[in-house]
Amino acid sequence: MTRPHTVLRSCLMALTLSACATTPRPKDDAPADPVEAPAETPTETPAEAPTTPPAEVRAETQVTGSVTYRERIALTPDAVVQVEVVESTQGGGSEAVVGEQTLQSPGQVPIRFSVSVPSERIRPDATYVVRARISDAGRVYTTPTPVPVLTQGHASQDVQVRVRVGG
Repeated sequence: MTRPHTVLRSCLMALTLSACATTPRPKDDAPADPVEAPAETPTETPAEAPTTPPAEVRAETQVTGSVTYRERIALTPDAVVQVEVVESTQGGGSEAVVGEQTLQSPGQVPIRFSVSVPSERIRPDATYVVRARISDAGRVYTTPTPVPVLTQGHASQDVQVRVRVGG
């Protein structure tokens, strides 16, 4: 007879505790849809619209692809890959790195990369190339021929960069 009383007591305690539980309710004064909330500031006409984006919004172009090599040598966990996007000038003059990525312990080839280049640094009349370098266990793999990207009809996505020992 004590068993039914224990079960009954447990059920009553569960009901009491569930009655005390609170659930969050939405505020009555908040608008149901934030899109429908009235605008706080007047809208600008197209003539008043700012011509440059705010400083915190920086447009960037991504150069993506992979680095490979033909040698049948596995990379160690200590390997380091450096990928640069460089603005080069005609005639072998000065070069400027406009974006770079360094990968520690990249795994095995193909090694995926994604280099951000500030859009304001890209000039349509300039030439841009990707160079890569892998340093591993005393070996250095470099790009023998840089790969053109970004301008003059060259791709900036899925770029294949081949390196070789000693470049």
